[in-house]
Amino acid sequence: MPRGDQITRHWRILMALAERGGVTVPALMRELCASRRTVWRDLQVLQTVGFPLTSERDGRESRYRLMEGARGLHGVPVALPELLALHLARDLLKPLRDTPLGGPIQGLLDKVAARLAPAAKAFLDGLGRQVSARLIQQKDLRRSGDSLDTLQAALRERCSVEAAYHSFGRNVLTRRRLDPLHLWYQQGGVYLAAYCHQRREVRTFAVERFRALRLTSDRFEPPVGFDLERYLTGGFGLFRGKPARVRLRFSREMARFVAEWEWHPTQVLAPLFSGELEVVLRAPVCPELRRWILGYGKEVEVLEPAALREEIRQEWLAALRGPGGRVESAAKVRRKRAAPSPAPAPPAAVATEDGAARRRPAARARV
Repeated sequence: MPRGDQITRHWRILMALAERGGVTVPALMRELCASRRTVWRDLQVLQTVGFPLTSERDGRESRYRLMEGARGLHGVPVALPELLALHLARDLLKPLRDTPLGGPIQGLLDKVAARLAPAAKAFLDGLGRQVSARLIQQKDLRRSGDSLDTLQAALRERCSVEAAYHSFGRNVLTRRRLDPLHLWYQQGGVYLAAYCHQRREVRTFAVERFRALRLTSDRFEPPVGFDLERYLTGGFGLFRGKPARVRLRFSREMARFVAEWEWHPTQVLAPLFSGELEVVLRAPVCPELRRWILGYGKEVEVLEPAALREEIRQEWLAALRGPGGRVESAAKVRRKRAAPSPAPAPPAAVATEDGAARRRPAARARV
């Protein structure tokens, strides 16, 4: 039997053993579609690698479960599902490994791993080769350690900070006074929600764009009613603004893919008889929304609002412009393609009958 099947089966058995009340061998046989002999052998393997099992009679069968308190961790009060989640999700924490946020988390993972018996750790590593997490795109946060330290202190003490922040859109360095409200990790980066005294509103800041941060002694109170989830729901991705009703129609080829994802908390999906899919959501018309729509090319049509539909049309026309800045008509492009290629220039040398090359005489200039 392939080792991958064994690892998957062991994972499912461990999840069943961790449930309150445990599980019987016949129940595992039905769950795994496996023989009694296979289930017995798997239970012995798990006990050998260090997961402490106990059993009690339940009628004619014994009910197996993990011993309370131990869970294979020798006294660490962490349930098995929590341990597996920590051990297997460590790849998600790699962008934070050299930051003040990632250091304590990695320390916790190291302590958990040190408490495991060698055989149990090897077993979990085997599971990690079957189940993992990957971040394809992530920001470089290695130079943001000092900024994160200052912001964490400001959040704990509710103190304002003086900041030098690089505005990406305007490509300028700005000076700001901020009241930090919340740090969160999203899309491979760490972001700060803070009340900006210059703008007099809560705004989002990318941590890696802080060029300098100074903690002040001025304390502040968060804005009344501030809630991060409500704050983020009012935007699209990391962009915020006044929400608008956005209605899109996706092609039959793309409909099933789009329906598998939650793109926005307000989205409403409406499958059509044609096989197409209409998506309605309330979100600000922002660069991230436009990039998301443009990424689907001809597979999506903007129905509302009319201003967004025109913006997408202009984006596609701009992509067709040549160096002269004009959009060539389709008929003109077809004529160019159909035009015969120019005759090749005569060679500088021609071959003689015996294969030797001789120079073609230069044309006489007319006078």
